[in-house]
Amino acid sequence: MWKAALAVFVVLTVIFAGTTAYFATQTRPAGGSVTYPIGVEIAISGSYTTDGPLRRDGAFLAIDQMNDELAAAGSPVRFQRIHEDSGGTITGATASFNSLLAAGVKVIVGPLSSSEVNAIMPLANANQVVSISPSSTAPRLALDDYSFRVAPNDAFQARALGRLFQSQGISKIGVIARDDDYGRGIANLTKSIVEAAPYNGQVTKVMYDPLSTNHATEVGLLSGAIAGYGAGADTAVLIVAFETDGTDILDRGRQDATLSSVRWFGSESLRRTAFLPPTNPTAIGDFVVQRNLTGFFASAAKNPVVTAFEQAYNTKYGRAPSTYAYYAYDAAWIAMLSVLRAGKYDGAAIRAMIPLVGEQYIGASGHKVFDQYGDYAAADYRVWHVTLTGTTYGFTEVGTWFYATDTLAWD
Repeated sequence: MWKAALAVFVVLTVIFAGTTAYFATQTRPAGGSVTYPIGVEIAISGSYTTDGPLRRDGAFLAIDQMNDELAAAGSPVRFQRIHEDSGGTITGATASFNSLLAAGVKVIVGPLSSSEVNAIMPLANANQVVSISPSSTAPRLALDDYSFRVAPNDAFQARALGRLFQSQGISKIGVIARDDDYGRGIANLTKSIVEAAPYNGQVTKVMYDPLSTNHATEVGLLSGAIAGYGAGADTAVLIVAFETDGTDILDRGRQDATLSSVRWFGSESLRRTAFLPPTNPTAIGDFVVQRNLTGFFASAAKNPVVTAFEQAYNTKYGRAPSTYAYYAYDAAWIAMLSVLRAGKYDGAAIRAMIPLVGEQYIGASGHKVFDQYGDYAAADYRVWHVTLTGTTYGFTEVGTWFYATDTLAWD
């Protein structure tokens, strides 16, 4: 069933206009077939226990689809997925990368977080191994290296947040954020944008240790900052967190009289079902609904490619993809197409082909044009907020921020 949907993908993705079969046949060794490993360094434990498996399965789907395409074309080439669970930590990312390196892998889908990408980047450069992260967004990692990122960096998200705050009459913001590459990036950029013209607002940052399991001190500091602003209609909280730490902060925030009286906003990492019931208690679900938790996510507009991916994913796994599963799917496709374009399994050659592949690739998360640093060049962002319909908690999209014009349009 998904093969019919995939046909739409093939038609719309220009690079498949005959090039797959051509480049696949160019890699045929004398007298036999060849299998190229694709590393999948995607955490499925720790902070990614809930969402990680959904992202991993996006990459797995792409690899399975490519192998079916190659078989149908009569090609001797196949791709083998090798998964390593990094646990979402720096130590785990390094260990997982070294395991994939030992297995002869030259191109990796992952890792997920900016701290993980930062950890493996020197190893990737030294060994000429390409990594393509589906979800690393820290601006400071925009470097000329072997690490590519198919999600836009957070310089765009910070601009979008500034415009969103203005549209909601918010000028005083307490930011509580992870003290890592990801959290610092959004917190620092948001502060600099909101405090400058034309917004001329005020921002207080409260940073916390991402390894901590108790955030009582930081939530107390956040409450004091909001109280100092007056906790009026022009005051709000911005939370930049992952699953475990974010849940603890939300749970403590709902029990704080000051924090439970103001509007809450979240970074794109808050758009995970792990933050909502039934994974989280109903009390937390009710809190984020009452505080109208709102944020952004870089999302491709609905088109036949997006629809084909969603149908294929649902058919294969019996569930809908998470938001970053779209990016993991595209990262895997780009990895494999770049190997075929290169005509050999070589890190330097694969790296050289990725920008060309991206120019021609229209995927589930959009048109993957890369900038000079190997990052997704730009993207529009959809506005979401948490809603409760009957007994079901979910995320509802209500508007779009357009990066080219720095404007918001509501649905």
